[in-house]
Amino acid sequence: YGMRDSCHSVESGKYEYEVCIFQKATQRDKGEKTGGTNLGQWLGMSRDEETGQRVMKWNKGTKCWNGPARSATVYLTCGAETKLLTADEPSTCEYVFTIESHIACDYEFKREHGL
Repeated sequence: YGMRDSCHSVESGKYEYEVCIFQKATQRDKGEKTGGTNLGQWLGMSRDEETGQRVMKWNKGTKCWNGPARSATVYLTCGAETKLLTADEPSTCEYVFTIESHIACDYEFKREHGL
């Protein structure tokens, strides 16, 4: 894979989020380059049954003081260059990201968009 072991980051609110393909996902305060909170270790990539969209997952991150171990889900969308677009925490300690990448420009994407 061209994405193997590559890391991508985006700022959202007071944090910077970084996802490293086949490695880990991290949340740190803006401006920090090391350390941070572990959002999980690479679990794998699958395809969403309903949408056909590629999905990457990280799990078994640092446990929340009042909840589950942190986890991250990344939804891939078609684009020429690989970059992390959005970061959100819709549920306590469960993070959701959108990443743009050429690997999402596959047959399913073409079919879904009538190309």
